[in-house]
Amino acid sequence: MQTEHRLLSGEGVRVDVPDATALPGGTALAVLALEGAGQLEVTSGAEADLGFYLEVTGTSLQREVALRDGRSLRYGRLGGDPQQGLGWSVAVGDHHVYGSTVPAMDVEALSGYLADVDLREDRLGPVLTPAGRTSWSPYRTQTLAQVVELGGTVGSDDGGTPGYLLDIRRARTGQLQSGRSSGAPVRGGLLSRSSGEERHPYAVLEGADFVTYGMPGSEGVVDAVIASMAEVAVELVR
Repeated sequence: MQTEHRLLSGEGVRVDVPDATALPGGTALAVLALEGAGQLEVTSGAEADLGFYLEVTGTSLQREVALRDGRSLRYGRLGGDPQQGLGWSVAVGDHHVYGSTVPAMDVEALSGYLADVDLREDRLGPVLTPAGRTSWSPYRTQTLAQVVELGGTVGSDDGGTPGYLLDIRRARTGQLQSGRSSGAPVRGGLLSRSSGEERHPYAVLEGADFVTYGMPGSEGVVDAVIASMAEVAVELVR
């Protein structure tokens, strides 16, 4: 099963998981560097993804203000707590760009920084182009989170679901670094397993364009996740 998404920088990503029964959702994440105000983590996803974020954080977007491009910035205190920052969202076509601020940032400052970011609609997801007082953080890479559902409970010894999360991170070099990984050669690159010292085991797939972490839904399905990721391919859509 395949799905395609757009990183917030505009690059397309194709995710192929042959044994998946479903590839629901998919959110892109990146970090903006703000001149004089640190950083702002930005996520894009569908209406359901925004709804889940608001539910988990206990946030209600009860107010709105117009941005310079005419789009509406919806916002509210994170968790309803006046001591916390702002939860916010901007609709871009069928998707939403959303996140939260530090407590010191008010809506005027937030809307001012977002006005420096061009938001473009695309069928695979919004494309952000920072300018002015904003830029992409040099310390954080473009990321995509993709849920993978697998059929049955094969490989699960604790009754848990064999589904897992793909944490897909854009490689800075754009090429596989041969000789620097102990992973086994598989379809999508080099596959390895986290060390035994890790509290929550996971799999790592190093490819030409991405480093992908397979995070099991429960510890009992790690072997099933590794078997699945041996056939996974994550690549740029040229």
